[in-house]
Amino acid sequence: MPSPRRKTTPARAPRGTLTPEAIVHTAIELIDRDGLDAVTIRRLADHLGVRPMSLYTHFRDKDAILLAVTAELLSRFQWPDPGLDDVEWLRQVMHAYFELFITHPALLQINAPSDGVSEVEARMSEQIYARLARLGVDHRTAIGLLATLIRFVLGCATLYPVRRAWDEDPQHWERVRQQLARLPAEVYPAMHATTVDFPTFTQRDVFEFGLDAILASLPRTP
Repeated sequence: MPSPRRKTTPARAPRGTLTPEAIVHTAIELIDRDGLDAVTIRRLADHLGVRPMSLYTHFRDKDAILLAVTAELLSRFQWPDPGLDDVEWLRQVMHAYFELFITHPALLQINAPSDGVSEVEARMSEQIYARLARLGVDHRTAIGLLATLIRFVLGCATLYPVRRAWDEDPQHWERVRQQLARLPAEVYPAMHATTVDFPTFTQRDVFEFGLDAILASLPRTP
């Protein structure tokens, strides 16, 4: 008679090897692989080979871990060459911001309460406001423009995984064109007219188009 199978448990990590960095990096691996809901204190502990209570030595709760995850991912932000023209520098900052969010989409879902602005976000805002001031942009316009840029990036990054399948389907935009062409021209003349030279856009094309439109009003650096 075969002996009953024993439940296996992860090997315990050596005492004193658990660090905040190890917890955060493990949380990021779980999030990137399985999504934000995969991060629980128990699951993190299992992957780290420690008891769940051990994590509370470094973080007060799951929200604190998620805040640390956000800080770590934002610290990976790729800053553009500071010698670039101001408008081009702004464009590349928004590009880097967009790339960060589509690489780590869970960042868009983390809503852990925070006591203030992160260092990376503060540094980004400071540098953007300084560039806009150098271009002669007044304070109200600068604040409104940055808010618009951030919301635009977040919106594009949120839709990116949902509509990425459009980019992988070479017939997607042709089907859209055909759908518009079937609309009665006398009822929808403007939409029907677009089918004559109907453009195609990838998700990145849409991002570029919108970013160009937002930045178009800015003067170039003298």
